[in-house]
Amino acid sequence: MASPAFQATLRAGRRPFEAGAYFEAHEAFEAGWRVVRGDEKRVLQVLVLWAAALHHHELGRGGGARRLLARALERLSAVREGFDGVDLDALKGAVIDTWGQLVSGDEVRAAWPAAAGLTPLFVPLDHLLDCPTCGARFPVMVAPEDAAGASYVEDCPVCCRPSAVTVERDGCVQVRRLDA
Repeated sequence: MASPAFQATLRAGRRPFEAGAYFEAHEAFEAGWRVVRGDEKRVLQVLVLWAAALHHHELGRGGGARRLLARALERLSAVREGFDGVDLDALKGAVIDTWGQLVSGDEVRAAWPAAAGLTPLFVPLDHLLDCPTCGARFPVMVAPEDAAGASYVEDCPVCCRPSAVTVERDGCVQVRRLDA
């Protein structure tokens, strides 16, 4: 299952991407790319490169846009099959569609892949946690089916220290340091 940081990054980058604000989408994806690891990092790098390519296209840098899309597809091929965060075929298809539009000279209409599974697997509860180690605030992300009675480990997006998070059946959220 995809990490909360990965899911939050998808949401943060998707909004500007769909609005055609590709530079802002690039920045949002890159912020998350810095904190996740493994295949999640590779997928976010694909999204960073895709958004950057679209921004380059807007600036009239077609060659740079095509090179960035080629790098995105190369990075996507390194993601293991069965990655449980996005539908890789739908994402690859959307990037290839953008490539085709650039090469053919057609109007570029990058579309977020609706079937890609790039919708949140987690829902934000109306609660922000304070990291018990550094005090940073971050949203609670819990799978919908686990919203009552969930218990999991969450790494702080700032200090990266793990905390135990428990969502009580009444909706109260408890957080405590794991090393205490």
